Amino acid sequence: MIKDRRVPRGNEARIGSRLGKANIILYISIICTLFVQLTNADIGSSMRRGNYLYRKGKYEEALKKYQEALVQEPDNPKIHYNIARALYKMEQYDEAISEFQLGLLEKDKNFHANTFYNIGNCQFKKGQLNAAIESYKTTLLLNPEDTDAKQNLEFCLKVKEHLENQPQGDSLSQQQQPQPQPQPQPRKSEVSREEAARILQALKNKEKENLEKSKKKERKERVEKDW
Repeated sequence: MIKDRRVPRGNEARIGSRLGKANIILYISIICTLFVQLTNADIGSSMRRGNYLYRKGKYEEALKKYQEALVQEPDNPKIHYNIARALYKMEQYDEAISEFQLGLLEKDKNFHANTFYNIGNCQFKKGQLNAAIESYKTTLLLNPEDTDAKQNLEFCLKVKEHLENQPQGDSLSQQQQPQPQPQPQPRKSEVSREEAARILQALKNKEKENLEKSKKKERKERVEKDW
């Protein structure tokens, strides 16, 4: 007669103990999963609300929502990127650059291109022409099809050329205000936001003037040809 092999009582106790530990581990795993899901839901909710406020032009409120999301996930490059965008709109360019740089932790190439583009915009707003030019060049290395970066780069190069060809101390309006004391001149690679705006308007006026001259010349050539 074949007898069943019984498990010794000591082994039964050990098996029960192992099953108990397995259940505890399972419960902990479930709790952790639920916590992660709830956290992700909170992050998603904060980001969506932040994006909504950003589109409405409520940048300070959007920033608060992005910062709420950042508390939950401080190493998320996309959250840093959105924070930087809000700071840029609030004209806090130094802080925006710092946040954009943290966004470079993202491995996506196009994301990097967009980040350098926005850093370039911040640098231009600060009057750092050379730095902005390099950022736009980096953008185009990462994404040669970025037409906005091409246009911004061309504009910055025009501004730089204009400054380099401009006599020291000359202004675009050709009107100089008397100064009680000589003031140190800014480096040619730097320009204030107000000066950049004046240069932009001057370049536009110059292009418009050249276009009008070109049209007059074409009209004149057509008349002469008809005769």
